[in-house]
Amino acid sequence: MLSTSARLPDSVSVPTVAHAVWVERLLWVFMLSFALDYRSAEAREGASGAGIDQLLFLGSCMASTLGIVFLGWKFLTVRPGAWLLAFWGLFIAFMLANSVLQGVPTGRFEVQSPATNSITAWIACAILLRGRFHWNLLVACGVLFIGIGITVSRSLIFPVVVGGMAAAACFVMGVSWKQYQWSSLGRRLLPVAAVLTLVAVATGLVALFQPLIIERWNERLFHNASDRNLGADISYLTRKAEADAIWKILSDDPVHFIHGRGIGSSYYWDSAYMPEIWMVIPKEEAGEDDIWFAGHSVWTYGLLSGGVIALASYLVLLGAVGVSSLLAARANASDPGPDQWLAFVPFVATCCLISESLTSNPFQERLVGIIFGVMAGLPQAFMVRSSWIHATARRSL
Repeated sequence: MLSTSARLPDSVSVPTVAHAVWVERLLWVFMLSFALDYRSAEAREGASGAGIDQLLFLGSCMASTLGIVFLGWKFLTVRPGAWLLAFWGLFIAFMLANSVLQGVPTGRFEVQSPATNSITAWIACAILLRGRFHWNLLVACGVLFIGIGITVSRSLIFPVVVGGMAAAACFVMGVSWKQYQWSSLGRRLLPVAAVLTLVAVATGLVALFQPLIIERWNERLFHNASDRNLGADISYLTRKAEADAIWKILSDDPVHFIHGRGIGSSYYWDSAYMPEIWMVIPKEEAGEDDIWFAGHSVWTYGLLSGGVIALASYLVLLGAVGVSSLLAARANASDPGPDQWLAFVPFVATCCLISESLTSNPFQERLVGIIFGVMAGLPQAFMVRSSWIHATARRSL
């Protein structure tokens, strides 16, 4: 789904080294390493660590990474992406060492994330920036919006809106680079009208055959806090209870504002919010004490686990991926290839992830590390292509 089905010829020719095919195969192994990952109910109830199958997934991920490094170590430092990878590797090593030195039990490590942000970014770019319509856009829209509707995940509305805005900004930049024309905007927006029509029809069918889902959306969107004598939405209350407690934990010893208390360290929900929370969540299920999962926000949990160092590292990572994406797109704008629109996907995906970072922590799922790693690496392919644009032009003279 990353490219068009009908492969158009590229005017820029990039030579392929002999072991490139093995690099591609190892990249697929890397991306699929955690595709079958899961956490069984027994393991969840017993708070146990990784099983042998998960260790095998981790092993295949590490082995494929080392294989790619071994095959291409001579070229690693040619592109700036290698330095971003080295920086993030140092940050991960710091976070692990930080946890171990502060006595955090290793069996509490669980960092996971979904792929919804990346799907949203791909859809937005495919609508506004892709050269032609393709049927897999409808498939991707079905996967995204059916998933949102069934799971009643209102937080996913943010990446949908932000993804569209980011893709629109990319279109404007493309126009200024003479890659797109304003006259094509109407044609590009036709799929949006089709998607909105399908969503309206689907909503009517759901209201007719599954009215319970509509009731759940009404509860989630408008929360009816006054009907339950709540001062605010229950989701806001739990996140506020978490954030206030984390601030108090770090305030007990302010030096932890610098390096945090280690990834996997436990926290609690502020007791001041618990009477209202218990009105919605049963007391025995609230789990307000000894919480160790990766929180409801990238930034609050980042502050708890790694302090200011973690917050700065997240900003560098997200900023570097977004900027490198736009630089790669700009570098290829003079001679765009058939898949030029993919150069914008990492930027839009970064914007989608940031939009969710205040209300959830996508990094709590393992898969996001792999997917966002691919987003960080994708601009490198376009940077390599841009370096051969002038060489190809000279050969054609």
